[in-house]
Amino acid sequence: MNDHANPDQSLAPTRVRWLILSALCLAATTAYIQRQCLGTIESAVREDLGLSLGTMADVLSAFFVTYALFQVPAGKLAEVFGTRRALGVMAVAWSIACGLTSLVTGLPGLLACRLIMGAAQAGIFTCTTLSIRRWFPPHRFGLANGLLAGFMQVGGYLGATFAGWLTENFGWRTMFLIFAIPGFLWAVWFWWVFRDSPGEHPSVNDAERQLLTPVVPTGGMAERVSVSWLALAVAWPLWCLGAQQFFRAGAQMFYGSWFSTYLIEARGLSLTIAGYVNGLPIAAAALGPIAGGWASDWLERKTGDRRISRQGLAVGCLLICAGLMWVGYHLTDIRQSMAVICLGAFFAAAAGPAAYTVAMDLGGKSLAIVFSIMNMWGNVGAAAFPHLIPFVLGNAANRQPTDPPPDWDGVFLAFSLLYVLAAACWIPFNSTRRLFPETSPREK
Repeated sequence: MNDHANPDQSLAPTRVRWLILSALCLAATTAYIQRQCLGTIESAVREDLGLSLGTMADVLSAFFVTYALFQVPAGKLAEVFGTRRALGVMAVAWSIACGLTSLVTGLPGLLACRLIMGAAQAGIFTCTTLSIRRWFPPHRFGLANGLLAGFMQVGGYLGATFAGWLTENFGWRTMFLIFAIPGFLWAVWFWWVFRDSPGEHPSVNDAERQLLTPVVPTGGMAERVSVSWLALAVAWPLWCLGAQQFFRAGAQMFYGSWFSTYLIEARGLSLTIAGYVNGLPIAAAALGPIAGGWASDWLERKTGDRRISRQGLAVGCLLICAGLMWVGYHLTDIRQSMAVICLGAFFAAAAGPAAYTVAMDLGGKSLAIVFSIMNMWGNVGAAAFPHLIPFVLGNAANRQPTDPPPDWDGVFLAFSLLYVLAAACWIPFNSTRRLFPETSPREK
């Protein structure tokens, strides 16, 4: 299995980096299956446990509270212990939390499981981003991040789509048990195939090592540097990057919280059908990052301008998305409405790889802390959004079953405006100017 045994094998680069990326993508998929499923079946869980709409908003946002709070600590763990150990342990922990959800009997247990799951998943994307930088050349950052983001949405689609069917046929408790299994299986496989750097992997030949030219020592641990909190606090591009993540993730959370409820109450769909329909924009969003990552790399090659290929692409995609979401909501035909909303979800997701890639460009050897701060703000937005919906709906929390369905105009207006605000956050900074020149990323 060692490529050094035969010198001829070094003539062409091996492609172990794609196996590594596959492992990271599957981590995102299993995680999103488990985090997304509750949004689809929240009405069933709410009724079974006797919870109010406002209380369920607390539950839906609980995951993102600990997910946001643990971003920086989990990022440091990934930096110290490496992705192989850190991410494997995290996957086991979040799968245990998912399985334990099947045993809860009330609000305290449900909240505890969501808080634990949020903390366990907090380091996923710091781990994956650090690994992509080690395992891919810069001109493939966009595509690699796009594939990763696409597989996040695959997990979201699977969680949203099958949660309703499993709940109606086997109950929501069995659904959580079934969804816990893939995480354990993935952790075992991941430990076997993954290594923290090309220098550690026995199947990587010299040609592939030379292609990747890692900026970290081949031992696999990140070269840790000290950056003051004051320097981070005054880094304007980092504030802009965090703000766009806040608004974009907040809007994306609609599909993981109240969208299925909207389909049931405003469009008259059953739980199972609502689950399938809820999965459609998530499925469209799975293709968006792949297209966006490819387009970003293509634009960079054609223009030689990283600001156009990252920031320009993100602004255009987010503004198109905002318009499509508002138009789609006002279409009375459910098929036409969902087609337009799905197209909007595609464009929103196409903007996603730009955030990860810009963080890699700006962060350099401080990537773990820079990415963790950016992602922390994204999850603050995701935690806040479930509470925005009951507020916008007014007295929805006190609505009786015989009352007419609530007016969702304000919800979709807020939903569209979040994408406009996210686009605006990309404009005031220059992503080609590094945060800390002494820790600049490697060049082509």
